[in-house]
Amino acid sequence: MKKEYLEVLGNLIGIFQNLVTADFNIAVSDTEKIVAASPGKTINLNLHNGEILKQGSVAMEAINSGNPVIRQVPREVYGVPYMGRAIPLLDGNEVFGCIIVAESLDAKEKLIDMAQNLSTTIEQITAAMEENAAGLEKVAGLSHQMEQVSEVNLQSVMETDKIVDTVYNIARQSKLLGFNASIEAAHAGHAGRGFTVVASEISQLAENSTNSTKKITDILEKLKTENGKVNKTSQELSLILNQIAAATEEVSAATQALTHMSSELVDMAENLI
Repeated sequence: MKKEYLEVLGNLIGIFQNLVTADFNIAVSDTEKIVAASPGKTINLNLHNGEILKQGSVAMEAINSGNPVIRQVPREVYGVPYMGRAIPLLDGNEVFGCIIVAESLDAKEKLIDMAQNLSTTIEQITAAMEENAAGLEKVAGLSHQMEQVSEVNLQSVMETDKIVDTVYNIARQSKLLGFNASIEAAHAGHAGRGFTVVASEISQLAENSTNSTKKITDILEKLKTENGKVNKTSQELSLILNQIAAATEEVSAATQALTHMSSELVDMAENLI
């Protein structure tokens, strides 16, 4: 009866494999040898009918103890990692056989490797984002300093404008003074010849001062224009940096969420079986 029972189980192992999606090698044995065996799609322990059970195997341990046995076997043993299970078949307290299942852990290992690689990649991205954020902070600081310098320069130019206006007024007054002196020298005739020379020099000096003032004014206008451009560029740069900083924070938050997800993925993969 026990032999017939083992034969029935042996005929049903193919059906067991088709009932589930997991990939496993299944076999039925008596207390000494394999009665029936069916390999999995990716795992084949090369068990054959009539093959003697090996001492130390999960099957012999289950038969000798009368208790179910589960043991994880590394890839090095059969070329594929698997979880070996053996359930003793009992008739009362007597063990008359065993069901042996070897379920492939290859997908689990690959999933764990992928999850760990994902975690490592996320850590690298996080480190790069932190370094990028630190660089952006420095650039933002430099941009702010440049904006402040630009404002100071603009104030200096405005102050210089006042000085130029003063020099221009002096030059205009000097020119008028030279013109009046020339008229008075002409009225004085021969006695005013020396004064004429002085009046001419004053007029020439006033003319040179006026020309120089105009050139300085032109330069200052260009400086104000360029300084305004620098100031505007600094403000635009600050705005862009703020936008990048905000985007960086969002990416950082998303990366932290991915880190948590990858950690959960590793835990789930390790607990699949």
